[in-house]
Amino acid sequence: MRLKAIHHVEFTVRNLDKLENFAKDFGLVAVERSDERLIMRTRGGDSYCYVANKGDGNRLLAVGFEVEDETSLDEAIQRHGARDLGAMPFGGGRGVALSDPDGNEIVLMYGVKRRKSEASYPELLINTPFQKQRFGHSQYPRETGPAQLWRLGHVGLFVKSFAATAKWYGDVLGLIGSDIYHIPGQPQVQIVGFFRLDRGDEYVDHHALAFMQDDRGGCHHISFEAQDFEAQNRTHRYLARKEYESIWGVGRHPHGSHVFDVWRSPDGARFETFSDTDLFRASDGTNYHDISTITLDEWVDDGPERYFA
Repeated sequence: MRLKAIHHVEFTVRNLDKLENFAKDFGLVAVERSDERLIMRTRGGDSYCYVANKGDGNRLLAVGFEVEDETSLDEAIQRHGARDLGAMPFGGGRGVALSDPDGNEIVLMYGVKRRKSEASYPELLINTPFQKQRFGHSQYPRETGPAQLWRLGHVGLFVKSFAATAKWYGDVLGLIGSDIYHIPGQPQVQIVGFFRLDRGDEYVDHHALAFMQDDRGGCHHISFEAQDFEAQNRTHRYLARKEYESIWGVGRHPHGSHVFDVWRSPDGARFETFSDTDLFRASDGTNYHDISTITLDEWVDDGPERYFA
């Protein structure tokens, strides 16, 4: 089975109005809204990437992936017992659903509609001591406001058993570990990992899913790609003015190398922007690390408590 890309996440939330206001300020664009459901997209051409259903709390319902061809859906049914969803209710295409070891629903989709991607900011022109690109004018001005988000990039999950989860996602969906952390002195006891899609010789993001062993289960964060660190910093300033809760950032992770900025939605979920992530092929293998040697942010000395609280 070949996954093409991560496509969407679906949650329940208590208050759709507050969530919609936050998500728009964060940079998502509303596609459809009713009393019971909110569907949102990025500017990068997806028909949707985030679905919120009115419910009794913040809870992850599903993570959706696009697959390379429709035979992958049939394979999921025949080999792994997936449930055939038939025609998807929004965005077109056909879907099937699986359950991972923690009971999270994984939706596989083929034939999903796409939109035309919207215009981006002009690219930054960076002058360094070794290369000059900007002459005779200042950097292009940008507004301070919601991020221009281009796609859903990855999802972080709390999992009750890292070993069982890593095996399932490897065996069923073909994910490959990029960086995996083990407890000190016991390399066989792995508890955190970042997993990428297997696209052969095609370069893909450092990770599409991250797993962190924790008995609480559920979603740790959802992450959307912003154009660059300049856009992230301007949106950070805008969200701070709106008095939303900043969890961590703007910072840079050591593995994946991406610049990140994490905010808490009114319902408690963690929304992240990222930019400048590493790209890997299938042949680039897996790296293993003692977790005691790892920092969360290369730019500060803060401990991990507030990132995981």
